[in-house]
Amino acid sequence: MGVQLFGTGDRWTRIALPVGYRRTARWVPRIGDEFPDFAADSTQGRLRFRAWARGAWVVFFAHPAAFTPVCTTEIAQFAMDAAEFAARGARLLAISRDPVAEASEWARQIGEDFAAPVGFPIVADPGGAIVEACGMIHGADEAPLPVRKTFVIDPAGRIRIIMEYPHCVGRSVAETLRVLDALQASDRHGLVAPADWRPGDPLLVPAGESHDHAGDRLGRTVRRLRGYLGVVDV
Repeated sequence: MGVQLFGTGDRWTRIALPVGYRRTARWVPRIGDEFPDFAADSTQGRLRFRAWARGAWVVFFAHPAAFTPVCTTEIAQFAMDAAEFAARGARLLAISRDPVAEASEWARQIGEDFAAPVGFPIVADPGGAIVEACGMIHGADEAPLPVRKTFVIDPAGRIRIIMEYPHCVGRSVAETLRVLDALQASDRHGLVAPADWRPGDPLLVPAGESHDHAGDRLGRTVRRLRGYLGVVDV
């Protein structure tokens, strides 16, 4: 693992990045990249990301700040849907630049107000090192607060989806569940998900695989709409 420094002023954090990401330009996480390891305090104690995430899907999401209206609704909705993520083998992890004490009190208030205990950790990153390293700080959007950025990370530690929302629009937790379902279905069957796919809908034969090969591999009938468009009920 390579080590890179992130931060400003006297607040610098060493974050271990895979050697392959050591470049002259600062690394920004992209789909397919291995997610970096980090250690930080959280509302559930000291957290070492790789050890905490090992073997699970992870939905890691940033929010701008505690005790703000839109962020409150997002944390509350994730808390209310926590069982849905757990049923898919996924762990939730939030991060902001708030100190642990503030994040903890805010989580307590959300649990009280929405009758949904916040059972997942909220990472405290007051220096902004982690959110900066993960490309969550956008200079054009009220820096230095993080935007609403979400990473869906697979059990192998690879980034599979990245979603970003501005400060003024709350993310869709339902869409986060949908894309997690789509990823898992795609991995399970070796197929790809069409636009607006939902569990129970047909999947598609990926580009580069023949319809005959896909049908033999799956033991299913492929409906050929075009030479490049094959539909499979799963």
